[in-house]
Amino acid sequence: MNSVLIITGGNINIEFARKYVEGNEFSHVIAVDGGLLAAENMGIIPDLIVGDFDTVSPLLLYKYEKTEGVNIIRYRLEKDFSDTYIAVKKAIELDCFSIRILGGTGTRLDHTIANIQLMQYALENGIDAQIISEKNRIRLLGLKRREIVLKKEKGIYSYKYVSMIPVSEKVTNVNTTGMKYNVNDYTFYINKHVSIGISNEILEDYASIKIGDGNLLVIESND
Repeated sequence: MNSVLIITGGNINIEFARKYVEGNEFSHVIAVDGGLLAAENMGIIPDLIVGDFDTVSPLLLYKYEKTEGVNIIRYRLEKDFSDTYIAVKKAIELDCFSIRILGGTGTRLDHTIANIQLMQYALENGIDAQIISEKNRIRLLGLKRREIVLKKEKGIYSYKYVSMIPVSEKVTNVNTTGMKYNVNDYTFYINKHVSIGISNEILEDYASIKIGDGNLLVIESND
């Protein structure tokens, strides 16, 4: 089974990203436009490079055009989909079971929100997608993934807070264990409970979140 790493534009801490990649195995690496520079700085040669290439150095792109085993797909600047959406679509076509995205968040709030929504697209295809940085790990529960186990970790994964945010009209039968504030068969309503799940903490070695129906955004953060 395949696990795909996508390195896209946004804020990427190269030291964190390098440690993360060293601690995980990926069958394919996709670099997205300006994310190619981050891949270069991490010493990673991607299998696939996609984008309209409006934010990547032409000289850097030329280097990989001459690199054996690297496939490059160029898209028009005027298109209906973002570069990161294209990368996620390509990852799904690889019949992967998980997608991990480095980058994807930063000063462009519109891109950040769109990239978070891409996890819904992945989940609809039965794929666990996460956006990961030294500050946050972002996941989505719903559809085919209704439960996760969180480990109280040290090192690069030592996120202090866990927040649960409803992104559907309601999220039913929410149950948590191992946290400072646990809930049992709780229903989050998007028009009432957007902030009630913010800044929880893991107290036990392991914590869990399980839902019934709906979509729940789970964000671990240490900032």
